[in-house]
Amino acid sequence: MKPPSPRLAVFCIVLLDVMGFGLIIPSQPFLAKHFGATPTVVTLLGTTYSLAQFILAPMWGSLSDRYGRKPILVATITMTAIGHAAFAASTSLVMLFLARALAGTGAANISTAQAVLADTHEPAERSRAMAIVGIAFGVGFVLGPALGGVLFQIDHRAPAACGSLLALVNLVFVLTRMTETRKLGVSGSRHVPKISDITRLEPNLRRLIFTTFLFITAFALMEQSVGLFIEQHWTDASDPQRMRVATNLNSIFLIVVGVTAIIAQGFLVRRWLKTISEIRMVRLGLCTVAASLVLIPILGDIGNYALFLVSGATLALGSGMFNPSMAGLVSLSSPVDRQGFGLSLNQSAAALGRIVGPTTAGYLFSTNASAPFFIGALLIVLALGMFRVVPVSTE
Repeated sequence: MKPPSPRLAVFCIVLLDVMGFGLIIPSQPFLAKHFGATPTVVTLLGTTYSLAQFILAPMWGSLSDRYGRKPILVATITMTAIGHAAFAASTSLVMLFLARALAGTGAANISTAQAVLADTHEPAERSRAMAIVGIAFGVGFVLGPALGGVLFQIDHRAPAACGSLLALVNLVFVLTRMTETRKLGVSGSRHVPKISDITRLEPNLRRLIFTTFLFITAFALMEQSVGLFIEQHWTDASDPQRMRVATNLNSIFLIVVGVTAIIAQGFLVRRWLKTISEIRMVRLGLCTVAASLVLIPILGDIGNYALFLVSGATLALGSGMFNPSMAGLVSLSSPVDRQGFGLSLNQSAAALGRIVGPTTAGYLFSTNASAPFFIGALLIVLALGMFRVVPVSTE
């Protein structure tokens, strides 16, 4: 049987990874509370997952440069399967934290999947190919939480158990259907990677990675605050069903974001990248997201929820412009023998943004309900400033 194309293989790998993560999202806070976690500790449980990605992504990327993409994907997916299974079997809060740390360690392999695309596509095609990862993320974040919510009604362990099963399916797929894409004659660096290596990167690559951090931090501020913002503006404080109404409205908003992201990266952005350079696409994406973040509090004051959903769609469109184009630029700016390492540093920057954003969103929102969105827009403006000096070769 002919092996799947690299794009299809990466799509399946990332989709199953993200679905497994998404399955646990609806039940994670309630399981933590069941074992006595305070709201702060509940937040830290989610942060543990991103922290593991932040620390370990460079290691996986560098090892994939040295030993090949397939062995690293096999190892990390195995860790993810064990992590999800341990989460399902947890009998204490400590076990929950250890399980999420292990799953996050395995999930730090997204850059390795992206490196598969870098290995198999010419420079001019890489950004369009990277959109496959965004499509998989969009589909996974729509299907995963939806299925997780249903499974949680059956048994509180079912979502995590299903996530482990999906990881096992993913493992079998990689073992039996994926071919190695790392060129055997090219050896990766034997340097043991660490986060501080970013200070020794070529200036353009360092600027790209810092831009990713600013963008993801701004986006995470929105994600963590928008539910509270919706509750404040579209529910009645005296309504006993207020939490349920707010949850439903927030779900609709996030579904709009997810579906638009799928359409944007699956169809629109891939076509636009044929005629628009990655640098210009990143700038357009940043401008679109900044405008959308400013619109959120304005539309909240207007009070029209249908119009408010438009801001969610434009947010997803801007994100769809930014993510594959930035991954393509990072790949183009990384040495041919360090594709995995360069892309993994970009993933670490994104993971750090998912730590900083959520941990500051609550404080900003308690200060002023509009603050997370305006601060996020300011961060995007700072990111735009990183592109004032652009190498001619990337235009």
